[in-house]
Amino acid sequence: MENSNSLDRNEIFDLAYRFVTETSENIFLTGKAGTGKTTFLKYLKENSSKNIIVAAPTGVAAINAGGVTLHSLFQLPFSPFLPTMAGRSDLLGKMKFVKRRQDLLRKMELLVIDEISMVRCDTMDAIDTILRSVRRKHELPFGGVQLLCIGDLYQLPPVAKRDEWSILQEYYSSEFFFDSLVIKEQMPILIELNKIYRQKEDSFVYLLNKVRNNQMNADDFEDLHSRFYPAFRPELEEKYITLTSHNNQADLINARELHKLPARSFTYSARIEDDFPESMYPAEGSLVLKEGAQVMFLKNDTEKRYFNGKIGVIKRLDQDEIIVDCDGFEIYVSPETWENTRYSLGRNDGKLEQEVLGTFTQFPLRLAWAITIHKSQGLTFEKVMIDAGAAFSSGQVYVALSRCTSLDGIVLLSKIPSSAIYSNENVINGQKTLAPKGSLAERFEGARQVFTLQLLEEIFSFEEIKTLVEVLEFRINEQKEKLSKESLKWINELKSSFTADRIVGLNFTRHIRDFMKQEPVVEKNKALQKRINDAANHFSPKFLAFQDAIQNHPIITEHREAATILNEYLNQLLLALHLQNYYLQYCKEPFSVTTFLQHKIKYELPRLKVSAYASGKKQSSSDVPNPELFDSLKRWRDLIVEESGMPIYLVANQNALKEIATYLPFTKKDLMNLSGFGKAKAEKYGDDILDMVQDYCSRNNLESNMSSKEGNPKKERKEKSLEERTPTNILSFNLYIEGKSIAEIAAERNLATTTIERHLASFIASKQINIDDLVSAEKQKLIKEAIAINGRLSTKTLKENLPEDISYGEIRMVMAAEKSDN
Repeated sequence: MENSNSLDRNEIFDLAYRFVTETSENIFLTGKAGTGKTTFLKYLKENSSKNIIVAAPTGVAAINAGGVTLHSLFQLPFSPFLPTMAGRSDLLGKMKFVKRRQDLLRKMELLVIDEISMVRCDTMDAIDTILRSVRRKHELPFGGVQLLCIGDLYQLPPVAKRDEWSILQEYYSSEFFFDSLVIKEQMPILIELNKIYRQKEDSFVYLLNKVRNNQMNADDFEDLHSRFYPAFRPELEEKYITLTSHNNQADLINARELHKLPARSFTYSARIEDDFPESMYPAEGSLVLKEGAQVMFLKNDTEKRYFNGKIGVIKRLDQDEIIVDCDGFEIYVSPETWENTRYSLGRNDGKLEQEVLGTFTQFPLRLAWAITIHKSQGLTFEKVMIDAGAAFSSGQVYVALSRCTSLDGIVLLSKIPSSAIYSNENVINGQKTLAPKGSLAERFEGARQVFTLQLLEEIFSFEEIKTLVEVLEFRINEQKEKLSKESLKWINELKSSFTADRIVGLNFTRHIRDFMKQEPVVEKNKALQKRINDAANHFSPKFLAFQDAIQNHPIITEHREAATILNEYLNQLLLALHLQNYYLQYCKEPFSVTTFLQHKIKYELPRLKVSAYASGKKQSSSDVPNPELFDSLKRWRDLIVEESGMPIYLVANQNALKEIATYLPFTKKDLMNLSGFGKAKAEKYGDDILDMVQDYCSRNNLESNMSSKEGNPKKERKEKSLEERTPTNILSFNLYIEGKSIAEIAAERNLATTTIERHLASFIASKQINIDDLVSAEKQKLIKEAIAINGRLSTKTLKENLPEDISYGEIRMVMAAEKSDN
């Protein structure tokens, strides 16, 4: 790892940072060993105003990068992914993304993949497939997420086993990431960091370039083999480290050297808390050390006494503390803690954050007489010994040599044959293909202009709000029989008003393009700045009114299921409008790309929530003669519903409460003449209701108004049997608890099985029926996967994406069970 404390910034570094933070272009940031790639990532994480997720191909690489593995983030299978219709369908069918994971991937603006050289082509296409699906942007590579790939293609390559490559080669020309279909569809801009910080000698840098590019001639080999000392045996204080190609070689050397030391050995066991898989251990789970052992630090010290890769010698040991001598300077070492994290959305602010799953605490040391080339990637050493007699893969010789700060610090235990120095032709061709055409600075200006347009169009096109208004309109029409009469009129008026404003917004975005032709840098475009301010002042009161309209909507239903459906979209629309108003408020000030992004990431989710369910819903009672009584009756009814868990209609629906407040019944007989009240309900709730009515009338000098009811008599109805009076779903439930199957209930009641399944779903939602008793685990799994991919918007869509033997009723049951768990 580059010592970030000593690295300075340079022009390419700054340009790369601006490309990532001020454009939406996909970037491949590369550079030779020691050019500052690790430092760039650290700086980006600390300073960017975009929602970033950092991932890497392996657990150790993810820990080192402060991110997560690609496989855990996207739940990727370890089998090869085939970029075909069947392959995509199979991958999406295995996804188990819960809503919060989907929201996380939708909030992500920038995906950083570190150590990209090790990421295989099919992995990139699998990630692309998932993001297009989850983000519902099927036409955009990676679903519209900006991609930053970091790594050096001349270092460690991706792994493709022979049997895997025999399958993949039908679709890909090489295993490297740049040969994935999605990268070929939208090539990233290659930016190469070219200032080398690790090596200071020009002659050594020149030699490393020859090795990297497979351009070694006889003179170059002579220079390299001037460091050939086959019998070399360093003194301990010289602190040489041997680089090997395989783990067992490094382990053997370390064990042999440790055994030679006469001192007593100490064993330090790591403390693992919660979830920290062994494959991700950043240090030994059981660390065995002796005084005099050569060790390497595995972490950067916050006090800057040591860094990852620094070599020292154990001076003194006890169970609680270790003292390491580094060139005469004693370092008192204490255990360090590494975190295994995952990305999540903050419950309060909705921002991307890293949640700690588990921790690994251990002394940040390892034996350092030897280390594998793979584990040395990113580290810097003063003195190394290299045995090139072992088999090396493409790029390993370059990685091994480039770990050292100087040629004089290298000792070759065997000569490096020309056959060991080779560059993968695919890498050479891929690097050429990715190389930018023309000036990077000019490319940046154009890309920044495009990004500015994207931001302004995001603000003034109101696209997300449009989608949510249309979905809400669809849902209201779908549930209209269960809703208050004002609902349809309200949504139609809201949509009409919003559509008119959206047309104005879309026209404004077209004008923005014209203004930017005159001056593409928005910060310098005074005319455009004024138009943005004017537009914000124009739209702000309108969208505040839309937000107020949602917060005070007239939609009321006494059906829990209908309310649950509507509440989801009402609240999504409310939050979208709140965010829109947050953006418009910013646009009243001078617009800047960087400050807008900073403003955007500071947004915090408001504690706003609305409901369409009649219980607990504040309802306008202006159309009721005695609103105070109506409100008292409603509070009483809501309390009964909350305590008993009964549906509203079994206590008193809205119409019944309105009639009580209108006609003021004084007796149970009066009550039975009102809608919704029979003998049983009047006996059960009559005393409470009549007490409230009589108290209200006494305080307000009112008499009963039942005489006016004679002009609107309660409709006579013939006495129904007990079965006829019992709600149909309860009849089905009663038969079910008697032990009858769905088919038997359907036959007995002369109803379709899907109807019975719908009846029983409501009791699954209230946890009176266990879902496992009605739907097999296998079917539940398939239905949940389909919901994760397609959402809960349409049971028809879910049915079309599931096996034929899964019924609509079973889908509804699983959806009901999921609701009860949330």
